[in-house]
Amino acid sequence: MSPVKINIRRLCVLLVIYLNPTLSLRSGSSFTLKLIRFRFLRTFLLPVACCLLPIASFSQSPTIKTIVDKTDILIGEQVKLTIKANFKSGIFKISQLIMPDSIPHFDVVDKGRQDSTTYKDNSKAIEQTITFTSFDSGKWVIPAFRINFDPLVDDTTLNLFSDPVPINVSYSPPDSTNQLRDIKPIIEVSLSDYTWYYIGGCIFLLLLAVFFIWMYLKKRKREPAAIIGSRLSPYEEAMQELKKLEQYDLQNAVEVKNYHTKLSDIFKQYLGRKQNQHLANRTTGDLLIAMAQNNFRQESISTLATALRCSDAVKFAKYQPTMVETEDCKSRITGTINLMEQVLTPKL
Repeated sequence: MSPVKINIRRLCVLLVIYLNPTLSLRSGSSFTLKLIRFRFLRTFLLPVACCLLPIASFSQSPTIKTIVDKTDILIGEQVKLTIKANFKSGIFKISQLIMPDSIPHFDVVDKGRQDSTTYKDNSKAIEQTITFTSFDSGKWVIPAFRINFDPLVDDTTLNLFSDPVPINVSYSPPDSTNQLRDIKPIIEVSLSDYTWYYIGGCIFLLLLAVFFIWMYLKKRKREPAAIIGSRLSPYEEAMQELKKLEQYDLQNAVEVKNYHTKLSDIFKQYLGRKQNQHLANRTTGDLLIAMAQNNFRQESISTLATALRCSDAVKFAKYQPTMVETEDCKSRITGTINLMEQVLTPKL
């Protein structure tokens, strides 16, 4: 009989005696029974316990799995490397995947992001997919990447590495058939004629330009609307408004500005009513040119220009005139209105 069969028979006898302590032995000694139990523990239970202990410990340790979608690529083609880490979330926590700044013969297209999954048994899986490409032909290896697992109850960090992955980078295989291929036929191309579209667009733009020119000329030829004034004559109204200027306080800067604004408006209102035109938006230069074109003497134009320009400086340049200058402007405007009332005809 072989030794293996003898050991199996002895192991079975020891198991029966251990499980049935009341079984009578040939020697009838309790010491012999204890010795048999000790031998059974040493022979059977102790090795089994030693085998199960590493398995239980291994089930608590984190694991790393490396997956690649292809191992043969063409130059410039992309390959996806997936790294999956499994661990107990109540025992470990994981840090970021540690990658070098550059990998020989490979370029990182996309590092991807980490996706985590938690299972019912309190285990957790973190997965990250990294996309590589290569422009160097040959057989290269994507190196192993380190992942740090930090235990929650201990300060010792567990460092695990992914598997290195060999990648074969090659050119596109040449055509081995050596067959001659015919020249492809000419493809008919349909041409669109946009000539009439261009002609229609030019005609439309021309008509639009003619319309705007006609509207502009029509607006210029339109007769000015009659100015609705007071019942007083233009001269009487101007003198009445000039009289009201005496109520302004010339020591106040705001009152002085309003004074000169009103003084300029009085002259525009007078001249506009005399000519039946709206002159409120006319500038000082427009008024002086109009007077020059209507044969007013240069001396009268210069007198009016001094008063109007002083008023413009007060309104727009924040000039602060003295009381003497303010009264002089009023005097010049009054004199110009008196002169115009004497010599002005219905149209300049």
